[in-house]
Amino acid sequence: MFVNHVPDNKIKYLRRRILTWGKQNYADFPWRYTTNQWHALVAELMLQRTKAEQVLPAYLSFCNTYQSPRDYISSSPSPFISLGLHWRSDTFKKLADILARQKIPLDKSQLLQLPGIGDYIASAFLSLHAGIRAPIIDSNIVRLYGRFFGFPTDGETRRKSWFIELTGRITPKRSFKDFNYAVIDLTRMVCKPKPLCSQCILAKKCSNV
Repeated sequence: MFVNHVPDNKIKYLRRRILTWGKQNYADFPWRYTTNQWHALVAELMLQRTKAEQVLPAYLSFCNTYQSPRDYISSSPSPFISLGLHWRSDTFKKLADILARQKIPLDKSQLLQLPGIGDYIASAFLSLHAGIRAPIIDSNIVRLYGRFFGFPTDGETRRKSWFIELTGRITPKRSFKDFNYAVIDLTRMVCKPKPLCSQCILAKKCSNV
């Protein structure tokens, strides 16, 4: 398995460089500071397949209108909530119906039972908003690690057990929140589909350069 051949020193280099970069380039979005877990979970749903800059006005409007799941189910949600993906409005309604009766679970397997919550959203919510370590995996992270470590990737890489294991090795035990945000920001700003390698703090040891 490829993961067995990734040296610890290269993982430590990547982790250290990303954490340092993240402190200097932290994206200042409001959902990163909220203590309202309903808003935090909704933010992660809104961010699915949508750019953060597009989510921002919808998120702020949502938070001003719906302080709780009960507020949401007792109102008539505005069309902006769909953000171009109409299924999201229905998902929010189903989710609010459940969360009006119970707290948001902090167990990943239970989170995955909620409407609209897949593996990435569950892990993002836990690690970024609930203080529970959970490595996050999406196509951007697959692209970053594939380039850096030098392995081919495809649409199924994120589901491979060896890649999940590698991501687990890379994600720090303590600074997982800072690391996960830094990875999200780096893949959005630098290690894009068309990478800005000249600006990347990983370029010195990246297999793609």
